[in-house]
Amino acid sequence: MIACSTSNKKQAANTSELQKDTIPQECIDPVAIEFLGIDVDSLCVKEKELNRRDNLQKLFRTLKLDKYQYAQFIQDTKDYTDFTHITSRQKYFTITKETDSSSLLQYLIFKISDFEYIITNCTDTSYVPFNKVQEDIVVLSKKKKKKTKKIIPILYHPLQVAVYEKKIDTTAIKFAAVIQKSVAKTFKEHHIDPKIIEKLSKAYNGKFNVANLRKGDTLQFVYDQLSINGRFLDYGHVQAICCKTKKKQYYAVDYFIDDDSSYQYTDENGKYLKTAFIKSPLQKGGSIVSRFNLHRFHPVLQVEKAHLGTDFAAPQGTPIVATASGIVIAAQFTQNNGNYVKIRHDKVYETQYLHMSRFARGIRNGVRVQQGQVIGYVGSTGLATGPHVCYRFWKYGAQVDPLKEKLNVVKQIPKNDMSLYLQFFIVAKNILEKIPMV
Repeated sequence: MIACSTSNKKQAANTSELQKDTIPQECIDPVAIEFLGIDVDSLCVKEKELNRRDNLQKLFRTLKLDKYQYAQFIQDTKDYTDFTHITSRQKYFTITKETDSSSLLQYLIFKISDFEYIITNCTDTSYVPFNKVQEDIVVLSKKKKKKTKKIIPILYHPLQVAVYEKKIDTTAIKFAAVIQKSVAKTFKEHHIDPKIIEKLSKAYNGKFNVANLRKGDTLQFVYDQLSINGRFLDYGHVQAICCKTKKKQYYAVDYFIDDDSSYQYTDENGKYLKTAFIKSPLQKGGSIVSRFNLHRFHPVLQVEKAHLGTDFAAPQGTPIVATASGIVIAAQFTQNNGNYVKIRHDKVYETQYLHMSRFARGIRNGVRVQQGQVIGYVGSTGLATGPHVCYRFWKYGAQVDPLKEKLNVVKQIPKNDMSLYLQFFIVAKNILEKIPMV
């Protein structure tokens, strides 16, 4: 996609050498005046993907950005993603100012997800030192104890790097039906994505399988649908469900527990439908190759070093899931941990998942995740010898061995919160009952 102002159409045709090497030639949407919050009136916005043989350093050289700007970019984005391992087909945008003889780069933008972008402003013409001016102390001899040597500063044009997130709209979708043949056929008849069946069943955590509903049974539910500017993005969490068979009614209502600051699916009696934690952070497969050990010999550093996690080996790209519901408090890259996600589950427990190849779509700081939700994929980023996930577990701020903790204890709404929950449940039940049957 390329957007240019009308006044620059002819100028854009006279592409510079930079344009020929990096971006397509044709322009669309010539009257665009805004792109990702940037005023692009009289500028050209162009989109391209990295080729198989491209890397970030090569792209920076092609765009006439120097090695100091590259180093700054890597430093400024390291807590968000690892651009040193950028892959082919990575989308990026250039915003340039076109003249008769040149194409001046104004912005370089990388698309991280459908709603997240790294925006780099390249218009700063001031000079700043890349290295700190300091005195290097050199010991010469006993007579001449110390001599100072000044380092000549390296000056460069700094980049302004920022993260841009498109506004995500949330719409509550309601559905109710009497099953005629099967749930799958009912969904197909009413053009509902069959993936919703799996999301509904996950809320019950094995207590009930929505796909087992038969002719004459009823299904009522409310879930969130995420979109950007009216375009579908993803399915959000399920707010409430009721499955009615000839023998029983099965409720699952999403409720925030003030006592431990967590969300839980609960039934009509206030019992949690999910176990506290699932044992493995892998969606399927994998095996434990290294346990929690305070005296492990580190395979990379070749020294005895405490291993405060449990390593699950699995093929590259295997989905990693949240072992319990919670809020993402970190989704970033560090030199040792690689790409990792950390989740706060309540006032007591936190979990961390290290060495991911990449994050799952939508995983970022502040996002709420459900137990069993995919949060990333197995990799070997950071200090790792092969693809695996290092699963770390905190209890009251201290790292403990999750395999020795009693975690799968079913809980229920605290007694001091039960009256509020029952009021909440009645409201949710009334909303479900008022959904017209199809």
